[in-house]
Formats: sequence, C-alpha cells, structure tokens
Amino acid sequence: MLFVGLPLPARLIIALLYDLVDALNMVSVLGDIGEGFGGGLVGFLLTGNLKATLAVAIDGILPPPFDFFPTATTIVIADEMGWLE
Repeated sequence: MLFVGLPLPARLIIALLYDLVDALNMVSVLGDIGEGFGGGLVGFLLTGNLKATLAVAIDGILPPPFDFFPTATTIVIADEMGWLE
C-alpha cells in the first residue's frame, strides 16, 4: 500500500518495469518462485488489493512462454477503473 497514493502514471511506470523484468527473466538468481513473491509484493504495493496480489504472483511463477502478459500493468489499470472491488 506504499504506492497506492501515487498518481496513475507513476504506478504504471513501476508496473511496466516489473513486467519487463518478469517477461525477460532478468533476475535469474531468484527464478520464477522469487518472481512470484516479487510480483505479489508489487501487486499489493500498487493496489492494496488481494486479487491483484494473487494475479501478479501467479504470473510471476509461470514459465517463459506464458509470462509475457503484462499482468502488473493490467491490474493497475483495472484497479484504477474499479474492476477489482
């Protein structure tokens, strides 16, 4: 909930950066399990919503042809539009 108060463009930039790290598997030391925990943390910090946390965490665990979907960016937009209530 640290970043919930940030304006939408700032939260989108943070989400896009996480999605880029997730899609390219830049953090190979952490692996997919680490990306799952990191994604859950990013989802929670950006939205404060448990549904968003689970969605981004599950996407972080998925292996490479399936994890190219920008889940963190999507949940920030969905939260802003009120779809995660």
